[in-house]
Amino acid sequence: MLNFPMPYQNELIYSTVARAGIRLALSSPKQLLDEIFQNRKVIATVDLPCHLNAIINQFPSNQLSLEDIAYQHTLFPIYAPFVPEDRRQQCLQWMAEISQGSIHLALGINASRLKPIHKLRYCPSCFKEQLELYSELYWSRLWQIQGACCPIHGELIDSTIELRSLHRHNFVTPTYQTCPPQFQSKVAPDSLFITNKLLELLSLPSSESPSFEQWTMFYHQLAQINHCIRGQNQVRHDKTLEKIRARWSTNFLKQYNLGDLESETSWLRNIFRKHRKSFSYLEHIIAIEALSNKEWTFSATLEQVKKFNKELKGNNSLDSNIYLHPNYLAYREKWLKLVQELGIKPARTVNKALYAWLYRNDKDWLLSINITFHKGFIPQGTKIDWHKRDLTYTRQLIALYHNLIWDVDSPRRSAKWLIKQISPVSTIEKNLEMLPITSIFLKKYSEDIGTYQIRRLTKVFIEMKIKNETFPRWIILRKAGLSDERMLPETKRFLLNVFHDQRLS
Repeated sequence: MLNFPMPYQNELIYSTVARAGIRLALSSPKQLLDEIFQNRKVIATVDLPCHLNAIINQFPSNQLSLEDIAYQHTLFPIYAPFVPEDRRQQCLQWMAEISQGSIHLALGINASRLKPIHKLRYCPSCFKEQLELYSELYWSRLWQIQGACCPIHGELIDSTIELRSLHRHNFVTPTYQTCPPQFQSKVAPDSLFITNKLLELLSLPSSESPSFEQWTMFYHQLAQINHCIRGQNQVRHDKTLEKIRARWSTNFLKQYNLGDLESETSWLRNIFRKHRKSFSYLEHIIAIEALSNKEWTFSATLEQVKKFNKELKGNNSLDSNIYLHPNYLAYREKWLKLVQELGIKPARTVNKALYAWLYRNDKDWLLSINITFHKGFIPQGTKIDWHKRDLTYTRQLIALYHNLIWDVDSPRRSAKWLIKQISPVSTIEKNLEMLPITSIFLKKYSEDIGTYQIRRLTKVFIEMKIKNETFPRWIILRKAGLSDERMLPETKRFLLNVFHDQRLS
């Protein structure tokens, strides 16, 4: 495509596509999608867009790569270091083609405690500088991050453009109508600190992400350095809470929905426990800053976290929590003894807590041990004597049938209802080919709808005979729960014959 603009420094790729529409004088959003993506269903996503391969193809070969766009022109760098490497790679693949919302789920954005911004934000003073340098306005990616401000001019201002607009396919450029010049208030030191850390994240090159185990060991070491450990392994959460409150104000934390620090399931306690999910950039910044006794940078911190990999490589069979736990060998011996005596499933029932601990903390060893106690493959049909079971089921059905011969009050005796009286339904229904006698009985003696309707009428006629009364036809139908519309032909014939016999008598 001719005249596709090059992205400016730290410009959102969303903004670049919007500027392309202006340069091509395309008033229709769908026309723009046709020109760039050849797909009219592409959603105009601000933070983590997909279909980036289509945008890469607009430039000369090798001018921009997928990682260039993802790391320099989207918000991907503020999430990538905090998710495992396989998830980071998967997210890049989704951004290259299509994700259908999966990327926001995988990075934890949808479930994050951080309140999302609802409108595109801007800095009026930066707009003036953009006009002087480039003669056009564009969206900077820093502006659209929760917790950020303009490090030079002050607080950011909400535009009139919704971040998730009802017009989902419309890429919108900033204008002075949607982003009017306004007075900017000064920012607090904490907001400026957060913004500088976000700029560090945004400037990080593409690199392998640390694993959850490495982050777990990093925070455990951070707690040790700050004397927040009791014994060898237990984190003193009251001490970490003191550190957080000494550095960050309550109002600042509440502003970003991070004020819940004392509950058992608070984010602060979880970040110092074993990591089973990713935490947001803001949670990491707040925790690291509060427990760091010196200046720190994200580049140095990430290198430090990745160094724990050397310790883990020497202990491949050990999870990070196992490596730190003094009694893991005793737990292994206890489980091994239980499995040898009882087998896997009974051992789980006898000591659920032991199994849960090993599954969470020593899963590789647990699975490798359990697999040695698995029973061999049992060929189909040899485990159960189906002929014996077939005879048993048939005898039970025959006894049930004899008990129901004079019962006119029971529900419709369908095959499923009969099965349900003697056994769980799925046991017989899924194995009917193995139960030929039972199957024949069900086909012969199960009650169809017409027979069931006749039995309901019979019940009413027996009542009439006992009471020596005669009911008109409409009362008989009402008592039997029937109507002319629902009655089958054989039911109508039965009813007609009964009335005929009554008239003759």
